Amino acid sequence: MRNNKLQKGFVLLAITAAALLAASSAQAVDVGISGQINRAVMYVDDGNRGKWFFVDNENSSTRFRFTGSNDFENSWKVGIVWEVEMQSNSSDEVSMDVSDIGDVKFKERKIEFWVGQEYGRLWVGQGDMASNSTAEVDLSGTTVVAYSSMADVAGKFEFQDDGVGTGITVGGSRSNFDGLSRRDRVRYDTPKFAGFYGSASTAGDSRWDAALRYSGDFGWAKLAAAGAYADVGTTSDTQDAIISTSASMLFDFGLNLTLAYGKSDQDGTDPYNLFGKVGYQFLEKHAVSVQWGHTENLSAKDDEGDSYGIAYVYSPWQSVEFYGSYVLHTLDRDTGSDPDDITALFFGGRVKF
Repeated sequence: MRNNKLQKGFVLLAITAAALLAASSAQAVDVGISGQINRAVMYVDDGNRGKWFFVDNENSSTRFRFTGSNDFENSWKVGIVWEVEMQSNSSDEVSMDVSDIGDVKFKERKIEFWVGQEYGRLWVGQGDMASNSTAEVDLSGTTVVAYSSMADVAGKFEFQDDGVGTGITVGGSRSNFDGLSRRDRVRYDTPKFAGFYGSASTAGDSRWDAALRYSGDFGWAKLAAAGAYADVGTTSDTQDAIISTSASMLFDFGLNLTLAYGKSDQDGTDPYNLFGKVGYQFLEKHAVSVQWGHTENLSAKDDEGDSYGIAYVYSPWQSVEFYGSYVLHTLDRDTGSDPDDITALFFGGRVKF
């Protein structure tokens, strides 16, 4: 009951904020309301049984946001971002035993303001740490359904060994080790120079990180890349730091290549992830890709989690995408059980507003 009241209160607050933003245009503040709805149908077979699910696509979840900014004297700019995720049946939370999560879940993504000038931009509040998304640079055009975080599809499904659960899920055996995600923090971004810019941020529990990003267009190809180091602070007794990096190149004739590497500095195991993707964009509205991810030592020492995927995205109109994918998750254990593979079919669409 309390959860429902909180959600209703949040919706009322969002509506009120939207009205206030709309009314503020007379004060020369640029405001905007945007977001997306991303729904899909998913079929999963764990080697023992198969089942259909109706889900929200965790690859790029349903969300809405309010943004605003203003110019001041001496080239100063100030802006705000308020973004909330609103999911019903996330594709990484359903399982064979839970096909309906229940009430819609609201999740705080960003509540922050920023101040910027020619010397860079300072962010304050809940938002991206500097290292967030540094393992997820991808120019393939298929990220709405397939990118380096391959556990976003069927992440809660448990590997089976002749019909008996192993206690290890897809999400528990693979990760792209993408930095420190979103936190209540202070972050600084440098100005761009020759396509490069740096970032640094700090959050509670002595967490901090630093990142370097690049994007450039050479005419014959576009290149984007990122790399980061993140110190997890006092949040873990076994994990010390995360290293994440990725790069993607899109050639002018449609071919694109993406690579990513992530590693956790962790006592006794030091798990890491390798990711590769080859894609092709054609006829302006179509994109296809094949990808592979390999995580080692995450669920246990010498465990190897491999994921293979094929994806297709059709974009008939601006801000509208329809997609489909096939994903195969495997788990190879050095000792103990020999788990069955988990396969997933995924079909859906994303509409931005």
